[in-house]
Formats: sequence, structure tokens, C-alpha cells
Amino acid sequence: MKNFLKFLFFAAVVAGVVYVLKQVFAPANGGSAATSGVLPSQPVKSLDDAPLGGKISEELLKILVCPEDKGPLELVDDGKFLLNPRNGYKYPIRNGIPVMLIEEGKKYRDPNFAPKAA
Repeated sequence: MKNFLKFLFFAAVVAGVVYVLKQVFAPANGGSAATSGVLPSQPVKSLDDAPLGGKISEELLKILVCPEDKGPLELVDDGKFLLNPRNGYKYPIRNGIPVMLIEEGKKYRDPNFAPKAA
């Protein structure tokens, strides 16, 4: 009988903890997880659809380098691209976020690019 009472007490404690956790993590408006802010209410758009440009901090510009040759970059086209003057790769800036993928740099490379003489 003593073991049975211990089991009941343990089960009651577990049930109480589960109840409290459900109350704490339940959506405030009684909606589903999709409307509670856990999941986006609309499909996430690709970064390719985001507009070019945006504000980038000076500190970030100082530390960004080209992923291809690890050299410094220049801000060009009214802050829409970061240019590697050594290979002509132009990395787009979308909503203030530099897209530092080599494929993106190649995609926007200037076809008339000529490397600067050393």
C-alpha cells in the first residue's frame, strides 16, 4: 500500500508539472503554433527577392573580405554591392545583409572587368 501511495504521489507531481508547462508555453490567444509566433504566418521569401542595398555598419565593412581570395572589398553602386577589385566579383547587399557567396559574386561580375595593374 505504501508503494502505491508513493506511485500516486509521483504521478500527481508529474501531471502537475505537465499542466504548468502547457500553461506556460500555450499560445496566449488560444491559437495554434502557426499563429503564436513559433512559425511564420506567411511563407519565408527568398533572399533573392529582397531589394538591393541597405545600411551596413562601418565595423562590418572593415572586417568583410572576399571569400574567394580573402582580400578587401569596396562598396559600389550606391551601397548595393561589395566589389572585389582584383577579380571583379560583386557581392550583393540585400536588406543590409551582404550575401558573401562566391556564386553570387560570380553571378554579378562585370563582364567588362579588367584587373587593375599592380
